[in-house]
Amino acid sequence: MSPIENITPPSPEFSEPVAQVNENANQPDVKSTERRYQKMIDEVEDYAIIMLDVNGIIQNWNKGAQKIKGYTEEEIIGKHFSIFYPKEDQQRGLPEKLIGQAAAEGKAIHEGWRVRKDGSSFWGSVVITAMHDNDGSIIGFSKVTRDLTERKLAEQQILKYTQQLESQNKELQKFAFAAAHDMKEPLRKIQLYNSMVLEAEELLLSARQKDYLLRAADAAKRMQGLIDDMLSFTKVSEQSIAFENVNLQDVVEELTTFFAETLEDTGGKIIATNLPGMYGIPFQVRQLLENLIGNSLKYHRKGVPPEIVVTAGVESILNPSTGRQENILLLTVADNGIGFDQHYAMKIFEMFERLHTRDEYPGTGIGLAICRKIVENHRGTIQATSQPGEGAVFNIYLPA
Repeated sequence: MSPIENITPPSPEFSEPVAQVNENANQPDVKSTERRYQKMIDEVEDYAIIMLDVNGIIQNWNKGAQKIKGYTEEEIIGKHFSIFYPKEDQQRGLPEKLIGQAAAEGKAIHEGWRVRKDGSSFWGSVVITAMHDNDGSIIGFSKVTRDLTERKLAEQQILKYTQQLESQNKELQKFAFAAAHDMKEPLRKIQLYNSMVLEAEELLLSARQKDYLLRAADAAKRMQGLIDDMLSFTKVSEQSIAFENVNLQDVVEELTTFFAETLEDTGGKIIATNLPGMYGIPFQVRQLLENLIGNSLKYHRKGVPPEIVVTAGVESILNPSTGRQENILLLTVADNGIGFDQHYAMKIFEMFERLHTRDEYPGTGIGLAICRKIVENHRGTIQATSQPGEGAVFNIYLPA
């Protein structure tokens, strides 16, 4: 007999149990998995996770629910979940509405004040989800609640501060308007008396005395300009004025007539054709363009006739905050004036900021601050680009 014939194969009684053992080893323990999952839910402390039956009766309770709401499991099981809602929400049927929404739509999301066992309130963010059996019938609801009281209180505090700032700003605007308005009358008298003294032929004034009076008259003139600009700024700070359709072409043509004398003296021109209409505050849109065009005429290069080009049109741009293409109205005022260093592109829109002395160019430093305020009132932004000696371009981006 060969060696191979001496090897006896294992009996069926031995081999079959081995195969059975291997198969069982690969099968998950369903009950064990369910217990671990339930344990995980029970141990969560940052979220209140509870199960409701189809009528909203509480079926189970985790540590997070006890921590947030204050009830022990023995105290709350079998109670209706409306117990967590303030009386006014119970009276208007909010808990039942949320259950109904979850049943109809699969989920209900809500934020609002909730009541703990001790009667204190917390701001809860709630998600109620419908649970179904294999036939698609609703067998209950899961309810997950998170305590966002700290966030809510912070939001309320910010809102309170915002309202206080708005109130203070309104009071400051009223004060600035009243102060500027009240200063106009005594200033007018100073200018009148100065003028009368200078024009009186019978008075023998020395050259120094005349120089003093002329300086006083110049200071009074500058003060008059400052008061007028302050009054303009307080007016454009008021945002409750109604919007209406504004024809930009008509506004520029009106301003061309308004600046006719300056254009004639400098040989300048304003170029604007087929400008569209826009939705805005008419007198503010006019003041915006008046300030920008007036700025271009003021800061023109000596010996070079000023040329101001006004264009406008709807363009599609990428909004970096949303990542979507959006239509905007781009209004541009470009000139061939003295320009400025791009380093000052943001600074020029601040109150009382000037890049030149009063001896070089008159002004109060409020004009471009008014422009920025007007653009903000129209929910837009304004930007300036320039280089010394190469003119300036003002781009205004407005909702189309």
